[in-house]
Amino acid sequence: MMNEHVIDFLRTKMSIEEVEGSSLMGRVEGKIYPPIGQTIDEIKDYFSHTEYTPLFREENDRHVIRFGIYRKPDTRPKYWLNILLFIATILSTILAGSLNSGGNPFSDPHDLILGIPFSLSIMAILTCHELGHYFVSRREGMMTTLPYFIPMPLHFIGTFGAIIRMKSIVPSRRSLLRVGMAGPIAGFLVALPISILGIYLSEIRIAPDAEGILRLGDSLLFWIFAKLIHTNIPQGHDLFLHPVAFAGWLGLFVTSMNLIPIGQLDGGHVTFSLFLKKRRYLYIPIFAAIIGLGLLWLGWFIWALVASFIARRDPVIQDTLTPLTTRQKIYALIPFVILVLTFVPQPFVI
Repeated sequence: MMNEHVIDFLRTKMSIEEVEGSSLMGRVEGKIYPPIGQTIDEIKDYFSHTEYTPLFREENDRHVIRFGIYRKPDTRPKYWLNILLFIATILSTILAGSLNSGGNPFSDPHDLILGIPFSLSIMAILTCHELGHYFVSRREGMMTTLPYFIPMPLHFIGTFGAIIRMKSIVPSRRSLLRVGMAGPIAGFLVALPISILGIYLSEIRIAPDAEGILRLGDSLLFWIFAKLIHTNIPQGHDLFLHPVAFAGWLGLFVTSMNLIPIGQLDGGHVTFSLFLKKRRYLYIPIFAAIIGLGLLWLGWFIWALVASFIARRDPVIQDTLTPLTTRQKIYALIPFVILVLTFVPQPFVI
């Protein structure tokens, strides 16, 4: 039997048209009394003193409140794994940086010193990106883990990035927008000075004609920085990136990849906060563009395959009824401006 006290309370906050459920979960349809945002906050506050968790939706022009008893996530921190992976990723990026700088740490361990500038730079960008997500999600009242870094010693980058795990429901569209924006903006702001410093430290040399040389494509922002700092590159010469510049380039590139508006990517979270399930209408042109870019870089075909899987899941938001304000919608443009500035159509050319 459904909890009658819950239904009696909801009758004071909405006009109820249909009720169904059991003692473990329920569903109430009707119209929530305005102002909707304030009323939803009052309903949330009531449920916070019960064993139920409510979810707010709109279906067929009705407001729907689903509530149930959900298993609480394990909130006991296990910092040892985060610390271990963080240290391992520092070591793997030092190794990658050393190899990229011409060192051979396998025969001479002292060459590991060559990898420190790259490691510190890329780890600073990745760490600030993930901590941006972490601190904002905590501020929004969500249970979130510290970053899990992913080391990859046999790779010229040395890492596959980092992830954090959200262990609770996203409270609102506003919360999803803030959390989705926080990481890319934080990482971008750190990548900017690193890129500028790295380009300043980079050298202009004669461009080799030999095949097999890895050349990096330019984002609009990185191209502008290079032109402003090295105003005159002679014919037949090119800019050879310092390890710090390479880290800055990677940081901007990873930021742009994360901001593609698909699935569980940061850009996907931002677009879901704006359009909810209607964002699926963006997928056809986005996938068409990614596949088209595959003509420039084969990696885009792999990315299209990965994106097809991550596009299947939508974030779970507790309150989808309270709309974003005009100011919040304007703020949502910031990550897409960053996407335009940092996107690289042809990242790697061999």
